[in-house]
Formats: sequence, C-alpha cells, structure tokens
Amino acid sequence: HILINEFSRSPHTPSGNTIGWLAYSFITLDLFVFFANAPGLMISIWLNVGAMKLQYYEEIIKYSSIQSTEGGVGESTEEENENDTQSSNGEEDNNDVNLCQTPPPSLTSHELKVLQIIIIWLVVLSVTSLSPISHDEKKFVVGVVVNLDLIFFYAAPLSTIMTVLRTKNSSSIHGWTMVLNTVNAVFWSIYSLAIQDYYILIPNGLGFLFGILQMVMYMIYRQSDITDG
Repeated sequence: HILINEFSRSPHTPSGNTIGWLAYSFITLDLFVFFANAPGLMISIWLNVGAMKLQYYEEIIKYSSIQSTEGGVGESTEEENENDTQSSNGEEDNNDVNLCQTPPPSLTSHELKVLQIIIIWLVVLSVTSLSPISHDEKKFVVGVVVNLDLIFFYAAPLSTIMTVLRTKNSSSIHGWTMVLNTVNAVFWSIYSLAIQDYYILIPNGLGFLFGILQMVMYMIYRQSDITDG
C-alpha cells in the first residue's frame, strides 16, 4: 500500500519512460531497448491500476465515514434540540447532508495524471509518425522527449534527498531501489558508449550521478542514525 501510494505521486516516471523507450526502439530497431522496456510497461500498467483502485477505495472510505458521522450527529441533534434551536440546527444539518450527498470523484487524481502522460505521448508519436519528416528527425524528437522523461525518473529521488537533509534521517530512502537504479544507469551508460548513442548516454549518465549522490546521503545519515541510536 505504501509503495503504491509513493508510486502514485509520479506515475509518469515509469509509464511514460517505458512508452517512450519502446517508441525509440521501434525507430532505431534496437532489440535490447525493446526487451528491456516491454516488461516494464506491463508492470507499470499493473502498478497504475493498483494505485487507481487504492485511491478510489480511500475516497469511498472517506465518503462513507463522513456519511456515517454526519448521520449520527443529525439524529442526536434532532432528539436534543427543539423549539427555536431546531430551525437553526436544521439549516446546518441540511448543509452537512448536501456535503455528504456529494459522491466521490469518478476520476481520481492518479487517473488524471496517467491520462495526461498518455495524451502527451499520443501527440508526440502521432506527430513523428504522420508528419513527413526524416528518420533522423523522428529519432531526435522521440529521443529528446524520452530523455526529459528519464531525467525526471532519475531526479525523482531528489525530493527524498531534500527530506533527508531537512530531517537528518535517511529512513525515507529505499536502499534496494537506490542501488538497482544506479546499477541500471551504469549498464545503460556502458551500452550507450558501445553503440555511440548519446540519447541513451545523457540521461543514464545523469542517473548515475544522482544515484551516487543519493548513496552518499544515505550512508552519511544512516551512520548518524546509528550513532544517535
């Protein structure tokens, strides 16, 4: 539940990233990029669906709890208050009932974010596919957009780093995720140098730097936590 809630804050990072790199693999005919991102797309779809269900479930629980609470208050006020106070309380109860009758949103904020990233990539892929541009220009457009997305993916832990600096506590950093993201960036950087593809090199090089920075912060404040304990 906690991991999916964290995931729901930035669904564009895995979903948009995998969609973009799959599109890039179709343009460059790179099977390594394709097979690395195809499973990631399926996993991100599964995670997004789970996050949507959880978010909607939380809205339903919130809506039900408000209804039950206001219903109990309404019954007690009807029994306790009569005469002059009855009319004023009746007006307040009517306002509360109107609030309670407002159903939970049919479109959660997570669904809205996912739709936004799908629309963005739909526009990008439509322009590159239907416009009379060269193969290199298609590679440039998709490469730049997916680079921006991948930079956001690797830079997402920076908000966590700021939390670590503020609280002097590294418990908010997930160790295995940090290590695997850094290792992933290293291998893709090596691969990009081997095939001389700078669209792959630049974001993964930055991802490696972000990963090292996060590891340093993790070790420093983990040691301080141990010392304080």
